[in-house]
Amino acid sequence: MSKEEVFQKVRGKDEAVLHCIENGDDDIQMITSSTTLTNSEVNYCFRKLEEIGLIQVQKQDGMVERVVDGTTQVFEAPKAAELTPLGDDYLENYSSESSQSFDANGREELAERVADLEKDVEELKSAFEVFKRQVNEKLSQ
Repeated sequence: MSKEEVFQKVRGKDEAVLHCIENGDDDIQMITSSTTLTNSEVNYCFRKLEEIGLIQVQKQDGMVERVVDGTTQVFEAPKAAELTPLGDDYLENYSSESSQSFDANGREELAERVADLEKDVEELKSAFEVFKRQVNEKLSQ
C-alpha cells in the first residue's frame, strides 16, 4: 500500500488522535479526557492507526494514579501509543488544518447544536402539555 493510500484511510477522529499523541496525550484515558471521543472510539482509532503503520501501541505494565473528576483514582495502566516515522510524516505534510482547530470549532458547533436541541425540547414539552390538556378535556366530557 502506498503512502498516499495509507493517508487516505485517516478519518477526522484518527487525525485528532494523532494530534493528541503528538502533543503528549499518548494513552487512551488522556485522549478521551482531552477530546469528545469515547473510550471505544479511541480504541478503534488505535487499532486502525497501528494497522496502517502510523502509530505503535504498547500495553503498559502496572498501575497508574490519576485525578479523574476531582478524585484521585488508581487503575490498570492504559494502552499508550507513539507516532511512527510515517505518523510523523502524515502530521507534518498531510494533516488538514481543520483538525488543528478541531477543539475550538468543534466545541462552538456542539454548543450551538445543544442550544438548538434544548429549544426543540422546550417546544416539544409545550406541545405535549397542550396535547395532554386536550386529551383530558375529551376524556372528561
